[in-house]
Amino acid sequence: MSKYQATLISRGEIISNLHYGPYSKDWWIPRPTDDGDDILYPICPGMKTITTINHRDFIATIVQNGFEPGYLYLSEALQSNICKSSSEAITSIYQQAFLTKTRLDGPLVMGFDDPEIHKNLSFDIYFHPFSFKVGNLYLTISGIGKSNNPDWNYDGRGYQCSFVYNFRKAHALFFQKFSNKDAIIKIYQNFQEINVFCDTNPNMVWEKLAY
Repeated sequence: MSKYQATLISRGEIISNLHYGPYSKDWWIPRPTDDGDDILYPICPGMKTITTINHRDFIATIVQNGFEPGYLYLSEALQSNICKSSSEAITSIYQQAFLTKTRLDGPLVMGFDDPEIHKNLSFDIYFHPFSFKVGNLYLTISGIGKSNNPDWNYDGRGYQCSFVYNFRKAHALFFQKFSNKDAIIKIYQNFQEINVFCDTNPNMVWEKLAY
């Protein structure tokens, strides 16, 4: 049972270009299951929860902050800034409310470990992204496709994968996908698309990056 009793006021909405686009890794949160694996749950703009801590209500709202989620907390006359993490948002307003240095776990306070909230967040999801680690890379798969092409390992249009790595000595987001004919790699820095590489052969397209 979760340490906090959160109530879901609004689920918010799934937005295709956020939850299934280049920055999908930021719009899903991993939570552990009983068998030790993680499952991803959507972080939805407009999602709102209320949690009572020490007889005081704290209302959390998720907003779209560019291509990333932002977290906002309200409690009586207090309001947090829009923060990049739910922990930062709830901690800032909790410390003001109770004049303490206590830090709180944002996902727990928002109810991301609550089975009933899990059900509501997962309802009507047409594809559940998943993540795994390969070497030093943490890959997020936000789509799966298929084809009759053995050179593509029978993947096809609809397949999407993203990860963060360095590109020409700078931090970058890599977004891989297939069109009907090509393997495509898009590279983003500072939320801007800076390069696109295409080839009919997925191995050849990586050679074009010219590290």
